Amino acid sequence: MSSTVPQWATESAASLEAAGWRVCTPGTRELGTPYEAVQTKPPEPDVVLFVLYVRGQMCGVVVAGAPQRVPEDLSEETGRLAARAAALGGSGGWRGGLPLPFRYVTDGARWWFRNILDAERVDGTLLVGAPEGGARSRRVFAPHQGATLERWMRQAQALADTPTLQARLRTLPSKPLTRRRLRAAQYRSIKNLERSLARGDRRSLIQMATAAGKTYTVVEESYRLLRHAQAHRVLFLVDRFNLGEQAYNAYRGFTPLGSNRSLHEQMPLRLFTKGAVAESDKIVISTIQRMWCRISGTEMPAPDDENFETERADKLAGDVATVRYNPELPPDFFDFIVVDECHRSIYNRWRPVLDYFDAHVIGLTATPTFRTFAFFDDNMVSQYSSAEAVADGVNVDYDIYKIATRITQQGSTIPAQKDFKAPDGTVERVNSVISKIHKPTRAERWHAVDDDDPYARTELNHRVRSKDQIRLVIETFRDRLFTEIFPPVVDKETGEIYSRQEIPKTLIFAHNDLHADAIVEAVRTAFPNKGDGFCRKITSQAPGARHSLSDFRNKSQPRIAVTVDMIATGTDIPALECLFFMRDIQSWAYFEQMKGRGARTVSDHDLRKVTRDAVHKDRFVIVDAVGVTEHEKTDARPLVRDNDEPVPSLEKLLSACAERRRLHVDDVATLAGRLGRLGRRLDGNARAAIEEHLGPDETYEDLVRGLVHAADTDRRLEARAKGEPVDEAAEISGAVRLLVESEELREALLSAARDSWLLIDDISLDQILEARGLRNEEEARSVVEDWHTYMTEHADEITPLRIAFRERRRPREVLDALKELIAKVRATRREWTEARLWKAYVDLGIARGTTRRNAGLIEFLTVMRFELGLDGDEFRPYRSTVEGRLEAWLARQDTAGVTFDERQRVWLSRIADAVAANATVSVASLDEGARRRAGGYGAFVDAFKDSRWEPEKLVDELDRELGA
Repeated sequence: MSSTVPQWATESAASLEAAGWRVCTPGTRELGTPYEAVQTKPPEPDVVLFVLYVRGQMCGVVVAGAPQRVPEDLSEETGRLAARAAALGGSGGWRGGLPLPFRYVTDGARWWFRNILDAERVDGTLLVGAPEGGARSRRVFAPHQGATLERWMRQAQALADTPTLQARLRTLPSKPLTRRRLRAAQYRSIKNLERSLARGDRRSLIQMATAAGKTYTVVEESYRLLRHAQAHRVLFLVDRFNLGEQAYNAYRGFTPLGSNRSLHEQMPLRLFTKGAVAESDKIVISTIQRMWCRISGTEMPAPDDENFETERADKLAGDVATVRYNPELPPDFFDFIVVDECHRSIYNRWRPVLDYFDAHVIGLTATPTFRTFAFFDDNMVSQYSSAEAVADGVNVDYDIYKIATRITQQGSTIPAQKDFKAPDGTVERVNSVISKIHKPTRAERWHAVDDDDPYARTELNHRVRSKDQIRLVIETFRDRLFTEIFPPVVDKETGEIYSRQEIPKTLIFAHNDLHADAIVEAVRTAFPNKGDGFCRKITSQAPGARHSLSDFRNKSQPRIAVTVDMIATGTDIPALECLFFMRDIQSWAYFEQMKGRGARTVSDHDLRKVTRDAVHKDRFVIVDAVGVTEHEKTDARPLVRDNDEPVPSLEKLLSACAERRRLHVDDVATLAGRLGRLGRRLDGNARAAIEEHLGPDETYEDLVRGLVHAADTDRRLEARAKGEPVDEAAEISGAVRLLVESEELREALLSAARDSWLLIDDISLDQILEARGLRNEEEARSVVEDWHTYMTEHADEITPLRIAFRERRRPREVLDALKELIAKVRATRREWTEARLWKAYVDLGIARGTTRRNAGLIEFLTVMRFELGLDGDEFRPYRSTVEGRLEAWLARQDTAGVTFDERQRVWLSRIADAVAANATVSVASLDEGARRRAGGYGAFVDAFKDSRWEPEKLVDELDRELGA
């Protein structure tokens, strides 16, 4: 092209050539060239037109215009030019004289695409269900390759009524999708997602509680999209290597309903680690970091480098992971992208990867934040909360056990001198000498304490580690494990007490790797006879972490794992029964993800494979040793982004300020977190030395607050949604201005932070302040108040139950009325279950002296008797009511001259036990329960062979007298 050709025209031609099109003029076309972009006479001075030919057939146009031209105007222009080109081409047009279907608009840098076959057939007739206003245009990274258009043309000719992917999405069949193998929430998510895709939505968000089956849902949907919508390829993106392996196994383990061949046998599946993606691959699973390497031409890590994503990828990518056109992995390579754990920040640094591909993006998360909603255009197609998942039995609920110590809550002081008791009994004061560990190298040195060194609770495991605090917390856990945390359970039918002895699978969250080492040592000391395999550290820095994680998930050993962030999100360990927090969490989303590790259900058989004496997982326990469950959390990640290790050090961030490099918003957030933590351990002199270099009347806290404000992307997104002007770059520039301009301020901050030694306080002795199970009275009060409101508003629905109770109708009639009421309640409030309501009454102290767990129909019956005033003002456990009725019945029998011997009274007690457990009794149920305990129904008949009561009539009598 000559030098007079505008830059935007040159860039447009270059993009076409990069995508494999031969750019030429009508007079320079070459016979046999498969894909040509023929530049024709410009229709306007600031517009360039390219006509696209596939195998000699005209099929599309590219209208390139100056940047100042409005894209919408040029889009209208493409319609006119596509019709004109087709008319002039005549039989050379792919659709004869009909307008060319593939239409692009570009200003050289940005591209838009419209395929009119989304709304009409190849012959020009309108498709059934076509969107009003015709096919929509969309933004694309670059023009599609000629081979892609050729494939679309073949499909359009073969499938007259569904010529495009978008048209096929509007006609997806209901079968073979059935509810038989899907949970209701999964079925609902798939159907709602497909409605969204049929509308043409390019981004769709699925929110499902952790462990509710998000991955299985998209595995099923991937099959449907590939099989029935004839999608070309699906990409499943994660941001951690182990999550990719987990997804890969989920796809490999899936066999479509009605088929005897697994999904990967029908549609090639690839776990992308290195090299190229094969043309034959239909489902590709990759970390977003490796996919970026492939697109950008960056050297790929080794296939077995599991730590690349957490240790080096961020540095390679920089502030923004820029991408460039890669003909071996073009933007049209995937039709759908599933983004797992999409609440994380993959659309900050890594967003260009998502924007590169011309694909529908489907997000999966249990914990969407405001940023998540903004990215997915508020298009949440399905929502399934944790409360609903617990109510449906998809997840298990949790209890909280709190361990509070004096040092955990108040900190302590390392004394300059301590008492030393000599062998002869004399006590003298000696100077304190403690060890300290160099954090970067882990070198250990001895340190003489010159002055008393107080430390606050916030400095624990940052500046100081208390050996006795860790020891006391772990030993308290050990001592209370089988008495209070996992107490003995009473069998409802037999009354036998069942106690566990094998330690449940327990995951401990540590503050950092050094803290994790100390916890592992404390656990092994507290359980001296368990061996080294009993407890392992599983972090990204630990050797053999992948193998250890597999053992923790699938084998009996280890029983306890200590992690920082590696197992905090996404990782499935179904048999996990205890989460032990020895680090605090400020982010709501991150905490919910961590809780989700324990929420997954597991079959009794699979549970016993790793925990021999476990019977059934109906709950998990959060052991809270830091108060993590007691404070409000933000709807964002922690400021110091520990879950995106390694985070830049304070020194590196301040060096970036000194070099006047632009800081990414994540860096500003981390800088705020670093300085916030530093501020909590500053003494008066250090604080004064820093504030000397701040503005007049400005405090250290003002500096940190400014950084926090500038890092708040959620606030800016909310402001933009309201139409308020915001300038992220200006806010960041203002927040770091003093750090950029003042070398003295940077030096004062580094001087205060340079102490990279961790002091080991082995002098202070800790003490337990509190160790007990916590009850959420606030939530319980809300549940009971809501229930009272429901009863008032639906009094007519409760009337049949009230009448059945008052008239002492047959127990089965009462139970039927109860079940009918429960069904009506669940129809409007899925999260309202017998278990949740009962737990609320226990937590408020109304149902005193009863267990909070395993509640069912009998507990709901007890609640309703109380609320209807059938037992006066007293809350009476149902067993107490049954026992009282039995005593009254025996008294009446005695008055009538009927007596029972000792053996018969034992059987009467057993019948009462059966009624207390089931609200009714029958010969069949009595036989089933008695078979295990006393020889079955035959023994019962034998006991009453000389009684005035015939056995069957006696059972029927006691059913009426004791039940419901």
